[in-house]
Amino acid sequence: KQFRLTETEEKQILDLMREKGEDNFSDFLRKSLLLSDGQKQMEKWFSLWKQQKLEQICRDVHEVLIISKSDHQVTQEHVSILLTCIQELIKEVENTSPLSEDFRNKYMR
Repeated sequence: KQFRLTETEEKQILDLMREKGEDNFSDFLRKSLLLSDGQKQMEKWFSLWKQQKLEQICRDVHEVLIISKSDHQVTQEHVSILLTCIQELIKEVENTSPLSEDFRNKYMR
């Protein structure tokens, strides 16, 4: 079976593999999906997906902030308020689904 992964998803899976001491991707997925509690595992995979979506939202808003600074089409204050709101949302989500250190260092100022 084949399926596509984003770079972020692949990194998250590789990080999980390292934590578990696994080095074979297929074996890791089989063990993770078949040998563990199915509901718990599905919640973990959903959590990874949710985290990826929130990271993308923050990147998009940050890009809008950069454009607003250069083009002066939207006030910087408006976009800053929006970015702050999303950062607070991410902090709330992080209470149940920890964000990667790389993401926190890059976007959570």
